[in-house]
Parts: sequence; structure tokens; C-alpha cells
Amino acid sequence: MRYAIIENGTVVNVVVADAEIASTNGWVACPVAGPGWTYANNVFTAPVVVEPVAPPAPTKEQLLAQLNALSAQIQALE
Repeated sequence: MRYAIIENGTVVNVVVADAEIASTNGWVACPVAGPGWTYANNVFTAPVVVEPVAPPAPTKEQLLAQLNALSAQIQALE
């Protein structure tokens, strides 16, 4: 059977063991939980997945300003 190793309310690992070993170590039976899940009041909760948000693409004006700044730097080197 699968058991969750829990530290400070968070599943840090999942192991397969027999009930006696699990009980001795304080592991909790978990059919589906995995590392990163939380455990409170005898309930496992999956972590919230936050999708990264891509920064907005630069505007034409911003790109032209960057181009002008780089052109000025290049001319200063000549």
C-alpha cells in the first residue's frame, strides 16, 4: 500500500510499505497524494498549479526606442 511521509503538513515523499512499518513511522495511507500535496484534518489536498504569465510583447514604439539607443551606442564606438 502507498503511504505519505508528511512533514509540517506537506507530503514530502510517498512510499510503498506494509501497514506495520507505516504505523511505526507515522506514515499516512494515501491512494493518490504525492509530494507537494498538503495534509490537514485527515484530508489530502493537491497543490495549486499557477501557470506562468508571459510578459506582454513590447510595442513598436518601445522597440524603436531600443533600436535608437543601441544605434547611438554603436555610433559612439566608431
